[in-house]
Amino acid sequence: MPMKIHLYIISIFLTTGVFAQNLETISKQKPFAISGSLDIRGIGYSASGIQARRSPFMYVVSGSPTLSIYGVSIPLSFTYSEQERSFRQPFNQFGMSPTYKWATAHVGFRNISFSPYTLAGYTMFGAGVELNPKKFRFGFMAGRLNRATTVDTTTGTIQPITFSRFGYAAKIGYGTEESHFDLSYLKAKDSEQKFQGDINTSAVRPAENAVIGADLKLTFAKKFFVFADGGLSIYTRDYQSKLELDFDTYKILNTINKVIKLNGTSEYYLAYSGGVGFKEKNYSLKVAYKKVDPNFQSMGAYFFQSDLQNITISPTYNALKGKLRFLGSLGIQQDNTKKQKQATTKRVIAMGNISWDINSKFGIDANYTNFSSNSEPTVAKIQNKYLLAQTTKNLSISPRLIMANTKTTNVVLASYNLSNLVDINNDTKTINNINSSVALVNYNLTLNKMGLTLMPGVNYTLNKLSIGDISNIGFTAGASKGFIKNQLLLSTANSYIISTLPQGNSTILNLGVNASYQPTGKHRFSLRVNSLNNSPSDDAIGGQQKFSEQTGEIGYTFTF
Repeated sequence: MPMKIHLYIISIFLTTGVFAQNLETISKQKPFAISGSLDIRGIGYSASGIQARRSPFMYVVSGSPTLSIYGVSIPLSFTYSEQERSFRQPFNQFGMSPTYKWATAHVGFRNISFSPYTLAGYTMFGAGVELNPKKFRFGFMAGRLNRATTVDTTTGTIQPITFSRFGYAAKIGYGTEESHFDLSYLKAKDSEQKFQGDINTSAVRPAENAVIGADLKLTFAKKFFVFADGGLSIYTRDYQSKLELDFDTYKILNTINKVIKLNGTSEYYLAYSGGVGFKEKNYSLKVAYKKVDPNFQSMGAYFFQSDLQNITISPTYNALKGKLRFLGSLGIQQDNTKKQKQATTKRVIAMGNISWDINSKFGIDANYTNFSSNSEPTVAKIQNKYLLAQTTKNLSISPRLIMANTKTTNVVLASYNLSNLVDINNDTKTINNINSSVALVNYNLTLNKMGLTLMPGVNYTLNKLSIGDISNIGFTAGASKGFIKNQLLLSTANSYIISTLPQGNSTILNLGVNASYQPTGKHRFSLRVNSLNNSPSDDAIGGQQKFSEQTGEIGYTFTF
């Protein structure tokens, strides 16, 4: 079956009012200019010993041109791939956001944010505008948030059921990034539709959502600041449900029902946060509070960590003329904000980071985190084995050494990471405790005149689990060199890993070669070849397989 090729042609029509305000400057601009890049890649793949994990051949065509029409910049982006054959929600996306002074238009697939609770970076296919003359802040976006489930006619399979979802969002406010007040609103709804074929939609029902949000930030005396944001979400999980509410007793429901369909599946959620702080040249301090209702949801955001409230204090400090830097955070977090669970989990959150540039050659970074969780019964008596009581600690230390002169450049990077999950519950600690250690040393030697870089390295990983220890020791070797005044670049990256597992040992050999040739500033050709070989020992158990994979990629990039 030949693949259908979809062409998206999007035009921007600017109103005469915009041009009329700037006729004098428009005459000085170039009528038309275009710049950007076009990338074409073909990828081949083969495997032996296992089932192939991708198609034998695929291609990707992507581009990021920018048009300039009388000084108006119109950035475009698109990606077209063989993956469209799978009938999944395609990632073939095309969009642009032309900007002229304080006005920005959005057309196509765009990721716009008005607030954390209304429209928060969710990909929308549609059109919108943002206007920011002086301190006025306005935004509007409307379009499709989800595309309906489609059936793969070649196999008869379908992806998880989703309805077509359309909506709009608006923002209005006043101020600057340092001090402002914004109000935002989102309204979205799944479309009523019938799916082709025998598809059971009883588990997924068409929903509707309305969210209002507010965002405040005030800066005063050039040092102190106050911030707050919040959102109220009304979510109807099935607007076709016959379950009714008591509209006669609660008159306000009649008003809300004019905005969003209310019935027995409707719920409302609150989420808000705020804090205060100050910032000096070499130190700062911030105190923040956040609370999110259980199951808080917005059709304009991908994910919310819900059912939590926390308070944190976050200091920063710089010393020794900025060579010594510290930032940290300490807080308490708990769930069960509405006392609906049988147990409440409380957590202590601690984090600290220190970076010290000891001299021009040597420095060190250190990071420490500690997360402690503890569950307490609230209503019912719960057996100890079902209560959570654990601590997660993570410590990392990363020294670095850089020595450079006219002949050579030497870079040594080392890192040690220790992570522990300690279960304090005596009934479950024997199966839940996890200890992990990772150590590595990488060395880069560059011979400046030759343009040759050598990159050896070694790393070690040890995981202690209830089922036994799992360890890996790996050796890496890489090199790169430029030829023909760096128009031709050759490089190789290789690794050899020895794994020790309770089921048996294995080795993994990964070999890779890369080449790129750029005869001019506009044209670049690239080639990549990679080979992966997994070899378990003869006494390995648990279904370990000996297999190999080979991948080759050829590409061309045109810059204009």
